[in-house]
Amino acid sequence: MAIFDRMPDAPRARTSLRILIVRKGSLFPTRLEQEIRAAGDVVVGPFADIDEAISQAAQAQAAILDIGTDDDRCFAIANALRSMGMPFVVLTDDLPAQGAQTLHQRFPQQRTYPRPISAGPILHDLRQQQRSMGPHRDESMEQIVLDMIRRSGGMMPDKASADRLVEAALLRAIAAKRKGGLPGDLRLQLMGLLDEEYLRHGRTHLN
Repeated sequence: MAIFDRMPDAPRARTSLRILIVRKGSLFPTRLEQEIRAAGDVVVGPFADIDEAISQAAQAQAAILDIGTDDDRCFAIANALRSMGMPFVVLTDDLPAQGAQTLHQRFPQQRTYPRPISAGPILHDLRQQQRSMGPHRDESMEQIVLDMIRRSGGMMPDKASADRLVEAALLRAIAAKRKGGLPGDLRLQLMGLLDEEYLRHGRTHLN
């Protein structure tokens, strides 16, 4: 038997997670967010506005809700994330409160974590949830475009202008690709171009 047959398999490369952060208060990076980045994962946000967070959720693969179970917004974003099939955890300092009980009633399998906490247990939990939910999210070009259309629909007042916004962002992506651009994560790049197109030229796509 060759010596190579007895050697352990090489460890698999760890795939980074894009993690949506929803929290109240200052939007300066917290220690938790710094630890997430240090672990090689990507922070999407943070966002204090629930509607904005939901509109940006297509960029993420998992979420951390640091807004407390005593806040009705927690249940709004939790419902939205669950409907999207996105793993999430809730950070709270009110575990004995009625809000925590309500959360467990609505989401019996959902874990809450006390503040403060290091990133390690949370990242482990999110990855476990992701595996238990089945295959990874479809990252094909077709699915990314569908997510762009869905997101654009939340930005623009009607379907026609939303479609024009997506078309303009895709044309910019094609032009950038021809010049050797769009390195790295394709979803993040395309969603970034969509946001930029909306901020710069959104009005021009209105009827």
